[in-house]
Amino acid sequence: MTTLVQPVNDTKDPIVRDDLALNAPQKSLIMGGGIVGLMMLAYLLATQHISQSLLLGIGLLLGYTLFHARFGFTSAFRRMMAVGNGQAMRSHMLMLAVAVTLFAPILAYGTTLFGGPVAGYVAPLGVSLVVGSFVFGIGMQLGGGCASGTLYAVGGGRSVMFITFIFFIVGATIGAYHLPFWTEEMPAYAPFSLATSTGLGYTGAWLVSLAIFGIIAWVT
Repeated sequence: MTTLVQPVNDTKDPIVRDDLALNAPQKSLIMGGGIVGLMMLAYLLATQHISQSLLLGIGLLLGYTLFHARFGFTSAFRRMMAVGNGQAMRSHMLMLAVAVTLFAPILAYGTTLFGGPVAGYVAPLGVSLVVGSFVFGIGMQLGGGCASGTLYAVGGGRSVMFITFIFFIVGATIGAYHLPFWTEEMPAYAPFSLATSTGLGYTGAWLVSLAIFGIIAWVT
């Protein structure tokens, strides 16, 4: 008697693997996006400060990197919870370690490379954060990607993600409309900064952050 056994491979679940649920990239859209990007760069070079052109270039390079690495900022948490794969989580910890190393001195001195003022964006911890995190998690799971994942997928020519992108805009518009209700009327704790609220300073906060990232990478 022959028994048919269907193999089980959780890593091929389209809910976990974004690339299996999407169509192949459309080269015509990629080429069109590249042409538009170059036109925007030329316009900024001719009419704006050089910093705007650099920001556009950084954005284009980030999109290119995210697309070819298939790197989504929140997909790591989804894969960790769904199938216990911590590889992407460790990549996140490395990325965060590099980020805090680069930005800690900038925030400490309070100025950018172009001389403009800069400060950390520290927001209150309250009901809006809790509700928003659940809404975001559900939407990310149903839509197949977070903000960065949706943008690089659309930029890469995956037309199926245009649906997610459209409703991303709709949801953000609705959220912006009643944002004051969540930020001004809902209860919240005072803003907290590891650097300025604890007395550690940016050097101490940097060391503590590296330790936390290292522990998470080791555990996962």
